[in-house]
Amino acid sequence: MNVLVVSHLYPTPHYEHHLFVHDQARALRDLGVDVRVISPTPFAPRILWSSPRQRRRGQTPRRAVRDGIAAEYPRVLQLPRRILFDRSGDFVYAGLRRAATLRAAGADLIHAHQALPDGAAAQRLATDLNVPYVVTVHGADAYRTLREGGRAAGRVRSVLGGAAAVMTVGSSVARLLDGVVAPECLHVVLNGTSGSEAVVGPADFLPGVPLVLIVGYLIERKGHAYLLDALARLRAPGTDVALAIVGEGVLRAGLEQQAAHLGLADHVHFLSHLAHVEVLRLMARADVFALPSWDEAFGLVYTEAMAQGTPVVACRGEGPEDFIRHGENGYLVPPRDAGAIADVIAGALANPAGARAVGEAGRRTAGELTWQRNAERQIAIYEQVLAVAGRKDGR
Repeated sequence: MNVLVVSHLYPTPHYEHHLFVHDQARALRDLGVDVRVISPTPFAPRILWSSPRQRRRGQTPRRAVRDGIAAEYPRVLQLPRRILFDRSGDFVYAGLRRAATLRAAGADLIHAHQALPDGAAAQRLATDLNVPYVVTVHGADAYRTLREGGRAAGRVRSVLGGAAAVMTVGSSVARLLDGVVAPECLHVVLNGTSGSEAVVGPADFLPGVPLVLIVGYLIERKGHAYLLDALARLRAPGTDVALAIVGEGVLRAGLEQQAAHLGLADHVHFLSHLAHVEVLRLMARADVFALPSWDEAFGLVYTEAMAQGTPVVACRGEGPEDFIRHGENGYLVPPRDAGAIADVIAGALANPAGARAVGEAGRRTAGELTWQRNAERQIAIYEQVLAVAGRKDGR
């Protein structure tokens, strides 16, 4: 089986990000699928390289091989601030059409990650190649684009409605696609765990101090502000606890101000972006991993922390509820509830033996969420799609 993956989320040789797309492709390859990747990369002229993000884009090679999987990075037009976002798939299609059609001969199907822009481009490319396409919805299509409405939402509906299969990484996203995707075409396929096989030692960070860790973009929905409020509540009665924040984003200055206002400046450590192995080592060091995020489709960082035996805190009603059972292998709190976050962390710190038991149960859960399991489920969906396509073509 030959599968062409179209994903702007695919990691580049010099930027270890969105590794889950590659982990999935590698697991498919290991099960005998011939996987090739096209990762649309926004065009970034040298004049814009004063921005680290634009420089990273501009320095991305046109082609690379990672773990034996060939990837192409064709340059595409991307307008700022989601201008003409409904047309973004067309821009991507224009940029990748030549590379894709020349090198995708023999592809049995196209697998796009995200409806816009990748799925819209895959929809047109699938017509050129006369093959079916499938789409994985990771969250943004449902949580943002469909909610905002307008032409971009209409394009998402068209792309998902025309797909031979739509996969979501969690039940919470699948519920939001009710009425958008036919039930027989909608599948929940949980991600695997990146780093579950990694043996890492704990970081030598603030030894002897109880540590809470959060990893994620510094944006509102990740819940950093509520975690800071929770930390202030924990420290008010004299609890010795520190918070490490890994990630970058637009809220950095505001969160620093909030920490200072709460009297936490000496107890909150902003660590910016770290290499993946360093994140895993911090997870192994932390007493509690807390990411009180809403609109969370799956949350690989939870399973990564669980794989290190660290008890995790997530929000009810979100993607992590697919694999976290409160008080058994992790903790669930209501969204935007600093008091509930503080209570759970206080309980874990006051009962280390109980927290270790929860962490070990989480480790076992993460060990079951393998990328091989994810790939086996996807191959079954691919085979179902190809069988239907064969019947339609009279094969």
